[in-house]
Amino acid sequence: MNVLGMDIGAGTIKYGVFSKELRPLFSAEEKTAGSYPALKIQIFDIITGLKKAHDLRASGIGIPGFISRDERTIEISPNMLFLNGMALEKEIASGLDLPLQMENDANAAALGEFLSLNEPRPASFVHLTLGSGIGSGIILGGNIWHGACGFAAELGHLLVNSQGRVCGCGNHGCAETESSEAGIVTSFQEFSGSTAAFSAKDIFQLWQEGVEPARRAYDRAGAYLGVLLHQLVYALNPEQITIGGGVAAAGEALLRPARQELSRRVIAKALACTRIEPARLGNNAGMTGAAALAVELLPRQCGAGRP
Repeated sequence: MNVLGMDIGAGTIKYGVFSKELRPLFSAEEKTAGSYPALKIQIFDIITGLKKAHDLRASGIGIPGFISRDERTIEISPNMLFLNGMALEKEIASGLDLPLQMENDANAAALGEFLSLNEPRPASFVHLTLGSGIGSGIILGGNIWHGACGFAAELGHLLVNSQGRVCGCGNHGCAETESSEAGIVTSFQEFSGSTAAFSAKDIFQLWQEGVEPARRAYDRAGAYLGVLLHQLVYALNPEQITIGGGVAAAGEALLRPARQELSRRVIAKALACTRIEPARLGNNAGMTGAAALAVELLPRQCGAGRP
């Protein structure tokens, strides 16, 4: 008796089959379809194709966007605009003879990272995923904190720069305009005067070579990450914050200026209560968390429940 965990991103869908104890059994990935009708078919085909081969009994899906807690619609998806207003969970579930739960992708990743921690796990936990944007999730008492309507923990859309860039959500100066891959690339282009296409990985390579615009780009991204962390420490004072995602692979190039900015803004005793550490699961966090949500849909007589 197994479950499916699926992590849908703007570029790639990652999915895996897990036992009810969240032991990984199979994983794969494929390019994300570019339209709503095509994405529905793609998701349905993945689930139905794995159902027989792996004895699937439930599925969990992480999707980028603000999911309404009551209507279960995707209110807005800044990086996949064709999802705006769509009832994807209901439409997929209606064609499957299989329990299904959909969750914000960053919430699912936070749950996956939380479950990877050794017990006793922290009572308050925040996870940040730095990628094309900034995803985030809050776990309180072992459960995802959704807020009143389901829109809690959109931490990448907190203001860090009042004179900042336009964000995909429509506001200016959100954290993800500065400390995501897009933010780092934009900063490097501004500092270097180049209009060439770069990735954050390319710019990190230049940082390692001592290229000044690359250093300035990572210093800026790290400093604004520190501003975001300062808000989290003072708003939540969580026991632990983990930072993952492709951008976080730059390590100290990003984290050193983040720590410096954070320590400048937060009193020492408040900071001492919060551990800030690298994430453990990397790109597997989202599908692991989605699988954990699927486990909760299994009949209780099957011994379902989180590890």
